[in-house]
Amino acid sequence: MSYSASPSANRPDHFSTAVTTRVATAVETLGYPTLVDWAMRLLSQETPPNAEHDPDIKLLGGMEAIEPYMARVWAGQALLHAWHHKAEDAVVVALDDDDWQVREIAAQLVARHELKHVDKLVELLTDDAYPHVRIAAARAIGVTATPQHDVAIDRLQRLVMDPNSFLSAAAEDALGEIAKRHNRPDLATAPRY
Repeated sequence: MSYSASPSANRPDHFSTAVTTRVATAVETLGYPTLVDWAMRLLSQETPPNAEHDPDIKLLGGMEAIEPYMARVWAGQALLHAWHHKAEDAVVVALDDDDWQVREIAAQLVARHELKHVDKLVELLTDDAYPHVRIAAARAIGVTATPQHDVAIDRLQRLVMDPNSFLSAAAEDALGEIAKRHNRPDLATAPRY
């Protein structure tokens, strides 16, 4: 079986159109302020997908939002590329979302836009049941934490030997990033063999 980037009658646009292309089209169609406002309201659940006066959710996802969480994920993806500092409150709400996919994209937003929510990321890193969320939280801590975030550093150090190799690698990379950004080689783990 081969995959093609060209649209097909048998495959929805969601699978053939890159997120960046969908976001660029949404910006062109709605304008930057309208897109960001709508994405913020979707992400924080202030509006449901396909609310009467909102744009068609297909603009963000390339297809109908089969599950409501999908619209929030697509809104988060839009905010990865079309950002305004006022969206930070929506990201904070999304860090506590019931659906793990939304918490994951929220942690990615914290990392991408270097938002200072290390304590909340530590909660996700420690308590979230979903490895994808914990990995995203580890990466975001690597981008946003400082050596003064003792609890975050401690949690990352504990995860370096986690049985989930993706999580342990994310923790190791996060410690390396903090060490590099703050010229603290003592925080980085020993090189892998």
